[in-house]
Amino acid sequence: MTGREVYEQALALLGMERGDVPWMERTAAGCLRQMLADRLYEQGALCRAQGRDAPRGVPALGDLDEEIAYDELFVRECFPYGLGALLVAEDDRTMFNWLMSEYERRAAYYAPCTQTALREADE
Repeated sequence: MTGREVYEQALALLGMERGDVPWMERTAAGCLRQMLADRLYEQGALCRAQGRDAPRGVPALGDLDEEIAYDELFVRECFPYGLGALLVAEDDRTMFNWLMSEYERRAAYYAPCTQTALREADE
């Protein structure tokens, strides 16, 4: 999924179209870069749960036309909500709060727990 696809989904959640808010597009790539850094833990946990190596660092995102190097479903399910929240943070606190809570709730779903064997303690 590209940054532009996430951006367009975020605008749909906000009930907006690209032509309505051209200034938001300039902000979106920076917001997505921050979100990639914020969600590195969840992406790593997801990779480990699937038997893959976790990323060693935050992937680069130069512009909105680049592919986001995180799990496709994770990005599709979570990132539009987070991006939408960041884009309206200063203008609409009610929408920001709803979108951010959805973003956090959905991201938590994609952070699988690590199971470890339990040992009985000597008494």
